[in-house]
Amino acid sequence: MNEITLNKLVAKGFNNPSVLVLGDCMLDIYLDGECSRLAPDVAVPVLDVKSVQYCLGGAGNAITNLCNMGAKVSVITMLGDDHSAQTIARDLRLQGIDTSNILFNANCQTLTKTRLRRENQCLLRYDIGQIYEYTPTLSRQYLADVKRVLKHIDIIFIADYDKGNITDELIQLLYQEQQKNPKIIAVDSKDYYKYNCLRPDLVKPNYEEACKILGHKPEKDRITQALEWSESLCVISKANWVALTLDKDGVILFKKDSEPKHYPVPVLKEGNFSGAGDTFLTVLCLAYYNKLEEDIALTLSVKAAQIGIHKSGTASCSCEELARDLHDRNDKVIRDLSNLESVCDMLRHEHKIVFTNGCFDIFHAGHAHYLHEAKAQGDILIVGINTDESIARLKGDSRPINSLSERIEVLRALSAVDYIVPFGDELSDDPIPVLEKVKPHVFVKGEAYESEEMPEMGLLQILGTQLVFIPHIHKQSTTKIIQRVQENGGQFLKKIS
Repeated sequence: MNEITLNKLVAKGFNNPSVLVLGDCMLDIYLDGECSRLAPDVAVPVLDVKSVQYCLGGAGNAITNLCNMGAKVSVITMLGDDHSAQTIARDLRLQGIDTSNILFNANCQTLTKTRLRRENQCLLRYDIGQIYEYTPTLSRQYLADVKRVLKHIDIIFIADYDKGNITDELIQLLYQEQQKNPKIIAVDSKDYYKYNCLRPDLVKPNYEEACKILGHKPEKDRITQALEWSESLCVISKANWVALTLDKDGVILFKKDSEPKHYPVPVLKEGNFSGAGDTFLTVLCLAYYNKLEEDIALTLSVKAAQIGIHKSGTASCSCEELARDLHDRNDKVIRDLSNLESVCDMLRHEHKIVFTNGCFDIFHAGHAHYLHEAKAQGDILIVGINTDESIARLKGDSRPINSLSERIEVLRALSAVDYIVPFGDELSDDPIPVLEKVKPHVFVKGEAYESEEMPEMGLLQILGTQLVFIPHIHKQSTTKIIQRVQENGGQFLKKIS
């Protein structure tokens, strides 16, 4: 699938499949405020709450992500009969979800997680509710609703937090219905043994869950350890794809009769990670439904999770946000350094990354030769380009001749250039901040810099980056071109008049 087709698929909502979500819905509450004093009576910190945010959690967050990604979602679940349940139902209706199949049980408390935060850092979390329990009457209604809705859906998405909504009777019903009219099944659970009769298409254990399932103890090198689990996890779950998430260590994809493959992710020091797994699995599920190649499916899923993590509430991502990010990357220009880091982390393990930088003002034959030779040093060429303000600081107020957008258009047209990164602000006009994110295998400069001290040298040594100097075959420069125009202005004007 080419980039344009992929963009259209994402932007239009992955062909809008019908999805039935089953599992434990929760309410996430975020209390954000300031904490700068102690309570005089009990000498504990006081959080002065400035804002309150309500988000759907658990299966509810999967619903939010699926809706945002263009799916037509149905939900069948049980909640308590309380204020949190009404908040969840109201939020679902605002998303256009039919809530008539939600069962309310006055004998249960709706699962509610409240986080107290200061400057986006969680200070404390307290939970209300333990487990949802079905009466015989509610269980019969629940199963009847599931059987009825199954006739009209494409995907079954199970978000099982072991809170009571996924019963043995439900799994038996799904097994029976799969024999008659099979659907794609995605499962997020703490226990994959009980789902292997369904032979799910996708499961998403995390590292801790996999350790528990397999009876292993955590090791320091989690990636190497987890790569050895491929056959065992596939046998236990009987799943077609097993996406094992390792948070900062990325994702390992296991497939039947295939070697496991590791997908790295950029390390994010800040962000709200609650719900990121839901975002990841919903996009992976939709990509699988559309028969996308595994590399594309994993790339989309990781990117969606990253977009969600940068939000203040429970992580979620929309098809518009994901399509916009894809468009930015397909357009070659990457302005956000966190996006740049993500792209490079995905590329680095299979491609040799080359980086170079410059002003590229009045593009000439020397530039073309230089970039062609730079690309020849590896597989992916990333070009840093100084902003207009940066060039003015470096070369004077008369420069640049061409604006940043015009200079980018020239670079974008070159097949040798894979990505373009504008850089330079009042704090720094060198590419060090960009290099820290790219971590290139090769850094290329023109031969004129071979005898100069470069501010990047220390970082290049730390990164273990190879430094290559390209000879200037075409004795051209923007400065020389400007001088010729100024010295022979009259003759130039006569020729073009």
